[in-house]
Amino acid sequence: MSDVFTLKFEYKGHPHIVEVTTAHQQFKTVYKVVIQEHEITFEPDEEGYVRAVSSKPLHDHLHSLDVGLLHHVAELIIQHIR
Repeated sequence: MSDVFTLKFEYKGHPHIVEVTTAHQQFKTVYKVVIQEHEITFEPDEEGYVRAVSSKPLHDHLHSLDVGLLHHVAELIIQHIR
């Protein structure tokens, strides 16, 4: 079963609206998002945070992705689930 929630935020002066799909797997819950045309999965790590995993290597995409933006979205996901 999966749930969906929306994150609305501003990053570096630009508004963002990101739909997050929560996917419950056998031993963990992951959070799937599309950020600037990149499919990213945020999964829990050993320290209680989430790490970003891309479905494709980031260098295979036409547009680069701001790593700071990924950190910001990860923080927002953590805030949402706590």
